[in-house]
Amino acid sequence: MTPFDIVLVPFPFADLSAAKQRPCLVLASIKPRGLNEHLVVAMMTSHISGLRFPHDVVLAEWQKSGLPKPTLVRLAKVVTLDTTLIKRKLGRLFKADQQLVMTKVKELFLSVLP
Repeated sequence: MTPFDIVLVPFPFADLSAAKQRPCLVLASIKPRGLNEHLVVAMMTSHISGLRFPHDVVLAEWQKSGLPKPTLVRLAKVVTLDTTLIKRKLGRLFKADQQLVMTKVKELFLSVLP
């Protein structure tokens, strides 16, 4: 898997009480020595109305990315998972949306640095 791939994984709830199968955006691939490849992924959701987190990215080209409904990437909800948890690849983020996600990732992580 490579950055901007969209994969289906069991994504943990914020309180770690359970997990839900959902699409996630691959932000990075990490290959630790002696371990399986790991992916840093951001949660994706089709619930785009209502409460929003800062740095959410509503995808303009969700259909071209292989998604069935309008979707947003929730960059405030990120986890690192072993690739054995991937159920399947769903698609790949379209180019214009890739640029917007990268801009928002930079904003998110630069905002927490002193």
